Amino acid sequence: MRALVVIAALSLGVSGCGGEAPKPVAAVAPLDAGVLAPAPRSSPGRLEAPVGTVTLERDGRTRPALAEPLYAHDVIDTGPDSSAVLRFGGDRVVELGPEGRFEVEVGGSGVMLTVTQGLVLTRVRATPGAAGGGDVLISLSTPFGLTRVGSAEVSLKVDDRGADVDVTLGEIELVSKSGEVTRLGAGKKGQLGQARELPEIPLTIVASSGKAELRARDAKSFVAINPKKPPRLAAGDTVRVKEGRFSLSPEGSQTRVSLLKGAEVGIVESRKGAGREATALEVRKGELEVVAPSGQQTRLAVGAGVTLVSDLGGQFSLRRTGSGFDVDALAGDVTIEREGEASTVIPGGQSASVPLKGASAVRETSREAVVLPPRVVRLYHSGLKQVALAWDEEEGTTEWRVQLASDAAFTTIARDGVVHAAFVNVPVPAKGGWYWRVFKGDAEYARGQVSFSPEPRVQDLSRLKNVVPEGAETTTIFFQDKDKPPVVTFTWAKAEGAAKYAVKVYRDGQLASPVAERTVVEAQVSLPENTLVEGKYLWSVTPLDGKGGELKGGRLNKLHMTFDNAVASLLIKAPRNGDVGGKSVRASGIAPVGSRLSINGRNVTLDEQARFETSVAPLAGGRVVFRLVQGGAESWTVRTVRAR
Repeated sequence: MRALVVIAALSLGVSGCGGEAPKPVAAVAPLDAGVLAPAPRSSPGRLEAPVGTVTLERDGRTRPALAEPLYAHDVIDTGPDSSAVLRFGGDRVVELGPEGRFEVEVGGSGVMLTVTQGLVLTRVRATPGAAGGGDVLISLSTPFGLTRVGSAEVSLKVDDRGADVDVTLGEIELVSKSGEVTRLGAGKKGQLGQARELPEIPLTIVASSGKAELRARDAKSFVAINPKKPPRLAAGDTVRVKEGRFSLSPEGSQTRVSLLKGAEVGIVESRKGAGREATALEVRKGELEVVAPSGQQTRLAVGAGVTLVSDLGGQFSLRRTGSGFDVDALAGDVTIEREGEASTVIPGGQSASVPLKGASAVRETSREAVVLPPRVVRLYHSGLKQVALAWDEEEGTTEWRVQLASDAAFTTIARDGVVHAAFVNVPVPAKGGWYWRVFKGDAEYARGQVSFSPEPRVQDLSRLKNVVPEGAETTTIFFQDKDKPPVVTFTWAKAEGAAKYAVKVYRDGQLASPVAERTVVEAQVSLPENTLVEGKYLWSVTPLDGKGGELKGGRLNKLHMTFDNAVASLLIKAPRNGDVGGKSVRASGIAPVGSRLSINGRNVTLDEQARFETSVAPLAGGRVVFRLVQGGAESWTVRTVRAR
């Protein structure tokens, strides 16, 4: 049987929602006997801001709710992901949460709101001149007891187990059915009624990739877990992950608790009821990632009296430290509860440190240095762990819903929840990428796609040890740096009896004067950079005996040196990964002809051969980000330099 809650807002003599004093009414003649004048129908308040599926039942008829006046006996129903606002006199506001049922009544003491299920948030301003112990502005009545609310702000959640009260501002009184009075101030929680214990359900291993071990409650040692035949877990068992990750889940639940490499947890219990789920683990070391489904309250006790609560779904991570826990609310708000202390909310997209003793400290998450826009992007990298996905901020908007998936249809969701800044940091997978979209309310606001891969090997023609073999075929060497033609290596077969070899290189048509000549012992010789520029050449090799005499004449071979900068993709010469950085680093290379290049957000000018050379300041973490736009394609290459 569902609990019944009554919210009574004292009207203080106000018949409308404006709060004005009633005007004098002129005397009227008495009515004839047996004649009854109908009482005028007055509105105790207004319904505002209906979002989602909100219906209004009036006079036996149900229709979609509008922003409109409210009357006695109106019944308001809110569907999933839906909400509405009720405004009464004196700026008394009641916010209605999803999946609730609420009925408006008018009595001698003012307005009453009957809540059969759902979440109610009160927003009440102090009445001018009111002192402590003055009029009670709102009273909450339940079968489990009474709550008196003065100039306070309170949330009340009603379900089949009772009513949970959370005071966010001011002070309230809880009165039990036996008459015991308890005062609660801001940051405190209370409960009306005895919470029904949820039924216990098994906690199982639902996914694995790696190696993990189990030590049963009564066992002395760990044994390897067979991922194909995972064991059933029981209270007192210990699981530790050696490689990869293992995911646990209450049986029949969409909740996922993933243990990463190095994590070790003790199994306590898992319980589940209507719209509520509670799992208890003892996190001894390592990191966990948690997926909390929407449509229910998900509670995860992690040890040391700390419980993490997700009311609207999302994802968060947890790391055990020497002094407590670090918690990242990746998407969706997370509440930290600890016995005897005020709760702390970690807004989606932010983090918190939770010491074993003392208050939790919430901090904003820093945006990753590599920031990707809502477009289609290919990103090349070496060892990048995280990037930021960002979209345009909008004044007045502090809540965004972000979805991250591995497929375009968003059937395999990796992240789904609310964040409060116009970006979200996401992991970089070893292979593949992400599809992502952002919602403002129910409307899609932005979307993008990013694919990740190692930086491709681009042939730097200017650095090749170009080999020119002796023979009848013409050898052609292509090079990309016109100011620095490459090293050229000539090779030939050894001649019998030869002690040395004389090599001469001529420009085509200028056999009277060689541009280079060498005498060597080995059957090859290399000419350094800049020796042979663009053009056509002839070369010969003549075997010599020990006294320098020619054993036979050398024949002429053909060589063409050709400048060609038509690289198909970006060629980055500097910096290389691992180079020493500083306040600025040298960036140079060659881009495809007709492309546009920027480095760390600054446009770079290409010369007539599409070459570039400039200095840039590395981003945080020593990142140097090359963004290339070629036609309709956009690719990013991330190099990382190290600190001096």
